[in-house]
Amino acid sequence: MADKWIQGAIKRPGAFTAKAKAAGKGTQAFARSVLKEGSTASTRTKRQAALAQTLSKLRSGKAKFLLPLVLLAASAAHAATMACASGTLTPTALTATGPSGNVLVARAAPAVAFQTIRTAGTATVQIEISCDGTSWAQVQNSPVSVDGTTTTAAVSVLSPTCQYRANATACAACSVTVLYACSGP
Repeated sequence: MADKWIQGAIKRPGAFTAKAKAAGKGTQAFARSVLKEGSTASTRTKRQAALAQTLSKLRSGKAKFLLPLVLLAASAAHAATMACASGTLTPTALTATGPSGNVLVARAAPAVAFQTIRTAGTATVQIEISCDGTSWAQVQNSPVSVDGTTTTAAVSVLSPTCQYRANATACAACSVTVLYACSGP
């Protein structure tokens, strides 16, 4: 039964190879380009790329104890746009209510800090977490309000998991940017 997981993991046999050939690359080269930070490939293609890399390691005998990690990576390769160390979660300022278009994956960091900076108006911004990429929940103590008096506020998360985004829940002529920084190596 343990050797049948591959058949269950491959939903569209040959589809990733066909995408690689259409891009004029080999399977592994295409997988590397798809999994690079900032790739615009679909979630399905990213999952296929992660599985292709894993199957290559299994074939060469390099993946002795990777089965649990393989299944996790194949299901968690979402279209995240950033990974830690530090950067801007909102590449353009939030000027209306709603979530940021970008997400942060900070799984390897011991902690991550989010800083909201106001350049105009007033706003309430909360940091949200999602482990499936569709259902988002508020991070505890994350709604921060920024205005003319408090122009910046921060929230930190210890042992981050899953994905994070910023969500402006209130905005009155606002312009806010959310930065992030991960601690550790």
